[in-house]
Amino acid sequence: MTHRLARTASAAILLLPAVCHAVDSGSTAYRSGKAAGYVLGGLLLFFLARRLLGGLAWARWLIVPAIAIALFRMQPFGAAGSGDLDADKIHALAAGVRADEVLMYSTTECVYCAQAKGWLSQNGFAFTECNMSVSPACVQDFTRFGGTGTPYLVVRGRHMKDGFDSDQFLALLSP
Repeated sequence: MTHRLARTASAAILLLPAVCHAVDSGSTAYRSGKAAGYVLGGLLLFFLARRLLGGLAWARWLIVPAIAIALFRMQPFGAAGSGDLDADKIHALAAGVRADEVLMYSTTECVYCAQAKGWLSQNGFAFTECNMSVSPACVQDFTRFGGTGTPYLVVRGRHMKDGFDSDQFLALLSP
């Protein structure tokens, strides 16, 4: 019984990030199939660690948390991605963007909104934020657009309805 509990706990620790992505069916990771990849990767790592370490259950307890931490550190919705552009090209592109060309609908408690704002600010993009936790007018506009989740961006009149993805954002701005 103790071995079964240990195996279940090990698998749960490895699969937690994947399950978190999979539960958010509106996430880019879910739609692109990455969540399924996370689940399969977690299972593969668990069974590989079990096979390689065999009776060394204590070693598995060292490896499993290390792998889980690595999975948690993965950045969601392509936040780290930037396609073929390097940092200098991204900053040059950002210099030509006015705040009125990028409108982000957000909420105060939205973690993904904070990540998107951080990426935009870090790369020097000007943008206008419409916080629906503060402004009823923002809620009305968001509803009129048919928005279902945040962050919701309007980039030069084109809508990013599936949340923030840096590659998609850069593609919308590129000539």
